[in-house]
Amino acid sequence: MKLLCALLVFVASASAVKNYAGYQVLRVVPHDMEQLQRLHDLYNLLQDTVDFWKEPTRLNQPVDIMIGPNLVKDVKLELSRRDLDFSIYVEDIQTNIDNERCTDCVNAKAGFNYNIYHSADEISQWVTAMATDYSIVTEINIGKSHEGRDIKAIKISSGGRKRVIYIQGGIHAREWISPATMMYMANEMVTNYGVDSAVTDMVDNYDWYIVPSLNVDGYAYSWTNDRMWRKNRQPAFSLPSCVGTDLNRNYPYKWGGIGASPNPCSETFYGDAPLSGRETSVVHKWLQRFSGNIALFIDFHNYSQLWLYPWGYTHDKDIRQPHKDLQHALAIKATDALKVPYGTEYFVGMSGPDMYPAAGASEDYGYATLRVSYSYIVELRDEGNYGFLIPESLIEPSGIETFEALKVLGNDPLPKGPPIPVV
Repeated sequence: MKLLCALLVFVASASAVKNYAGYQVLRVVPHDMEQLQRLHDLYNLLQDTVDFWKEPTRLNQPVDIMIGPNLVKDVKLELSRRDLDFSIYVEDIQTNIDNERCTDCVNAKAGFNYNIYHSADEISQWVTAMATDYSIVTEINIGKSHEGRDIKAIKISSGGRKRVIYIQGGIHAREWISPATMMYMANEMVTNYGVDSAVTDMVDNYDWYIVPSLNVDGYAYSWTNDRMWRKNRQPAFSLPSCVGTDLNRNYPYKWGGIGASPNPCSETFYGDAPLSGRETSVVHKWLQRFSGNIALFIDFHNYSQLWLYPWGYTHDKDIRQPHKDLQHALAIKATDALKVPYGTEYFVGMSGPDMYPAAGASEDYGYATLRVSYSYIVELRDEGNYGFLIPESLIEPSGIETFEALKVLGNDPLPKGPPIPVV
């Protein structure tokens, strides 16, 4: 009770402009089923008030918890009371935020600097510039965000009507490496078209639609007010004092299920209704024009180095999913290629059973709602040394290695396989 009261006081007193001095990330690794259950119980107690960067999933997999300075002592005592060993994985979050930006990152390419993070306005301007500079690029304005910003995409196409590959980044505002990697890969695609045969083929094989930053309002807010902001900026209808929907719990398939919260103040609030988030609604309506013609759907996040496929809404690995062998085999090919430049290892598996269930999430939406045979959620670098605060010095390695995976996907015929079931 003491811990819960402290949490409520902390939430009520949170300021609009956030400094993370004194915030820590504690890491707990469950080694047996009893420890895992105790961690699940702790998660259920605290999930709406402290920030679980990595949730309890399976044995020997780290659980990372970010805690404010006035709660650190209480949470440590709670962990000790439950006989759960922990380590201080990040001593001070603000120090990591301060060290995230690179003062001497050199731009190896003329013009736009792909080795640094860019603001929401700069990303929007980049989309326009790409369409101006390259004949194979078209600027697309999908619609408006809750706060009235343009949600932009680029189309990369060599002409004609082909099957579509759709990739999106930045659905969670604080995951800056995602939009940065999207832009890096898009640039690699257009500058190497006609130069590198593998790149030329991937553009000739498919029409590519890339949304670098879906959650544009949240991303802008993470620059100006709160670096660790996750959700969009739309107040909950049911409780307007709580701002933001977790857009990756707001998709219609299995909306409101496991791993999504009904609490509007929670980091995983699933929204007032399916597609109630302005951004998910706008993009969903736009994607309907490609009905039956999308070959591949990928939603890029960070962190943990995971390449995951449906189902995401359940723990149960045995629920019918007739494409899982095809999805798994393709993901292995992609992550094998990704590993080559730097030796970066990715885990490949089913999203819910192998990571954690998250109902109303993008990979299930791509598969079950859009009827895309190859639908993935990808967690980019790293495995926890930096968490969401990936230094700018790692943007280029992330872009290079992930683009190697994308080349494999773009040169695969992506057969549709058996009919997608309605579960």
